[in-house]
Amino acid sequence: MITLNSKPNDYIPFETLIVCSNTVKGGGNLVAVGDILPLLVGKGDIPQVWLLALANAKTNEFVAIVEKSVSKHPAVKVYEENGILNVMISGEIVLSVSKNSETSASVESLDFRPLGLNMYGNEQSLNVGGGSFSGNSMSGGGTLIGLGAASSNK
Repeated sequence: MITLNSKPNDYIPFETLIVCSNTVKGGGNLVAVGDILPLLVGKGDIPQVWLLALANAKTNEFVAIVEKSVSKHPAVKVYEENGILNVMISGEIVLSVSKNSETSASVESLDFRPLGLNMYGNEQSLNVGGGSFSGNSMSGGGTLIGLGAASSNK
């Protein structure tokens, strides 16, 4: 499981990650659900993605569906098109990521509602729960958006 204290050994964060107009600098995390990190975007020739889906909302149990840009579930398709890495679930794109430079990447769009998280966005804004985030910036590590309490799912 990917947590704040347990990331994949081959994950190398981008120095700058732009997520639906919000900027995370210094290797910080976009979102944490308790201590679980449902999305990591790391360096590679094309961005490397780790993506978790909420398997059980009552127990806060997550399951890995993409690891290092490789699908781990038959309903999930990961493909690169025109320099953009896309993750598709049952015919719907849930994540599009492009590499801007060796140190920067952009999440062009995301829709994690099919993954059990009320989070979606495009190049203009990121919507989480009932809130909208646009043009925010965070640096020095940490987590831009924290949801829920710490989990016992380790």
